[in-house]
Amino acid sequence: MPEYQQTYRVLRRQGDDVRALAAYRQAGGYAALEKAIRQQTPEQVVQQVTDAKLRGLGGAGRLTGEKWRAVRRTEDSQKYVICNAYDADSRSYAARSLLERNPHQVIEGIILAAYAVGASEAYLFARSSFRAGIDAVQEALREALDAHLVGRDILGTDFSCTINVLGVDIGFMGGEETVQMALIKGRRGMPEQRPPYPAQDGLWGKPTAINNVETLANVPVIIRDGVVAFTKVGTANTPGTKIVTVYDVVSDSQPVVVEIPFGTPLRTILALAGIKRADGDLRAVVVGGAEGGALPPSSLDTPFDFDPIEEAGAIIGSSIIELLPVPTCMVAWAMERSRYLSNESCGKCVPCRLGVKRITGILEGIVSDLGIKGDLAVLDEFAGYIPNGSLCGFGVQAPNPLKTAKRYWPDHFTMHIEELQCPTGTCVPVRAHRFVTKHVLP
Repeated sequence: MPEYQQTYRVLRRQGDDVRALAAYRQAGGYAALEKAIRQQTPEQVVQQVTDAKLRGLGGAGRLTGEKWRAVRRTEDSQKYVICNAYDADSRSYAARSLLERNPHQVIEGIILAAYAVGASEAYLFARSSFRAGIDAVQEALREALDAHLVGRDILGTDFSCTINVLGVDIGFMGGEETVQMALIKGRRGMPEQRPPYPAQDGLWGKPTAINNVETLANVPVIIRDGVVAFTKVGTANTPGTKIVTVYDVVSDSQPVVVEIPFGTPLRTILALAGIKRADGDLRAVVVGGAEGGALPPSSLDTPFDFDPIEEAGAIIGSSIIELLPVPTCMVAWAMERSRYLSNESCGKCVPCRLGVKRITGILEGIVSDLGIKGDLAVLDEFAGYIPNGSLCGFGVQAPNPLKTAKRYWPDHFTMHIEELQCPTGTCVPVRAHRFVTKHVLP
């Protein structure tokens, strides 16, 4: 049985301040960039990232090397890189922690990606509310420009790449890649039909590599230390580490941020975050953030990896783990999550715009003891209909709270419908005064 512990590859230990260029270089920073552009071809860099099996750490899990190779092989003189540091679920601390605590590693990862795919211009797209992180990146960019690590003729070579920093906040949908491209172009932020994918037809119709900020921050580690060293941590399918934000809703404590190897059991992640609770103290553990799934305490030994988590009904998503207390009624929880998601939907796709709202309405009726047996079949129908008719990942994942609540706590639904009682005695009928313009997650 492997011993799991925090593994710092993209974050830094508390007290290890590498925000200044001198400190970052002393810790090995920019060695990967020098090695790549002086000793390796762009194709060799792509191959290393491919061999390392680096997956998209924004939640999708697609192999980064495949995406880069698709951009690299397009015959176009102008290409772009976009670093997605937005964090669609604003409760996640992954992107903001990286920007604040390790901005130079983010910059180095972006420049390496640009070198690999043949781009000369890059964008870092973040939430405007991440003010401290944006300030840290802009200061790091000034230092990197003065040291010829970014901009024209990087390190005295003929490779040039500029980085533009954008701060926007339009809610959950701001994390979607085609929305980000639209906003960069000054258009309304709405998802676009795919294919064509950004690798072929991206920003301003040019090939574009879009990667999560955590994904890009891992690239210097791969190039500097090598594929073998990188793959020693994590699982065979998903090497490396993941930044996880843990919320103990039971005690209403502040979130804890940890960086753990993929494959670490959920129970161990909680322990590394300083949370030790008996299974009997919990109703559920929610994995994946706002669109994540609720799992019973018996699932706490599930490895934190894409396939095991998805088989259990949740997603890696925004890598948020939340603990729900025993008095939680899972019908009410699914209702509140669905209500939040219905308000965050951009509204472009009819199945998403109306379907999630319809799920919310049915759950409101069940919570108010107005449900009928036929509601359960209708909920199942919408849970399948919404993902199949949605343009982007938001609609694909939106039914997850409902589906996992029904899967693991069916008695909560039947007790509400058949006995007209809340299984925890906490639900009250939904009244008109609860419908307000702004909704927040429970």
